Amino acid sequence: MDKKEPILELNHVSKTFTTEDGREVRAVKDASLAVYPGECIGIVGESGCGKSTIARLITRIIDPSGGEIILAGENIADKKGRKLKAVYRDIQMVYQDPYSVFSPRAGIGTFLTDGLVYHGIMTRSEALKEVGKLLEMVDLPAELADRLPHQLSGGQLQRVVIARAVSIRPKVILLDEATSALDVSVQKQVLNLLMRLKKEYNLTYVFIGHDLAVVRSIADRIAVMYAGLIVEEMDSDELEQAEHPYTKKLLQSVFSVNDRNRKVIPIENMSVSDENLQTLGCPFQPRCPEALPACKNACPMLRMTKSGHKAACLALE
Repeated sequence: MDKKEPILELNHVSKTFTTEDGREVRAVKDASLAVYPGECIGIVGESGCGKSTIARLITRIIDPSGGEIILAGENIADKKGRKLKAVYRDIQMVYQDPYSVFSPRAGIGTFLTDGLVYHGIMTRSEALKEVGKLLEMVDLPAELADRLPHQLSGGQLQRVVIARAVSIRPKVILLDEATSALDVSVQKQVLNLLMRLKKEYNLTYVFIGHDLAVVRSIADRIAVMYAGLIVEEMDSDELEQAEHPYTKKLLQSVFSVNDRNRKVIPIENMSVSDENLQTLGCPFQPRCPEALPACKNACPMLRMTKSGHKAACLALE
């Protein structure tokens, strides 16, 4: 594949869930995004904005309601059964809670070898010989291979999960809030590890988080989500020049240790209501200081602005 061609594309992807009382809720609306080989794209937004739903769609844990998910030039949105096995090798996922992916009775060495064996990359005996190298790759001692999950800390377990994901050499690694459950000092160590591995193995990441500062520290590009929509996309080093009103508000909610007098806007105060999720217009319109009359009836599309960002805002057109 040409380096200039995306390794992963979302083309107008949507996901609608049906509630217990029969209502339909669109968790993701017409999302389009391109991820290029060797880059890290961050997807950021508050809880409930749809970012984790996008992760589950990309990994085909759930089926999309519409649109295409293109991996290495092939649409994987409609793959079922055995055809998904190759997809599971090509897209690996690192979750927020590392404890949730371990069997309490299986040792660390077994966990690391299972993926290599399942995907036919190595035999069990060959994989066992690689365990020590995999642990050292993520800065853990080889002797941890004989330990059980409860004998490791959360930070150590997350490193093991990362080692397993990298070992399979997937085309894309999704990291869904992969550091948010860790202590701040451990979080920084894991982020540094991820950046090192990305450089050494030319990995491609989709890093999903609610902490804009964390996402910015690792991502090359950032996509901002609100109420199921991607409302702005830009290079991470251009974040201070964000144009969408929601992204601006999100930036104001990031705490700065260098400015203790700065007022911090709690993100939950910007959360979208259930009513706004179903609106025909822009869902941010009720809280937007730049809203136009047309925003009540027209949902804006993501398009290029004069500054070179992509934003979904009628006021910027």
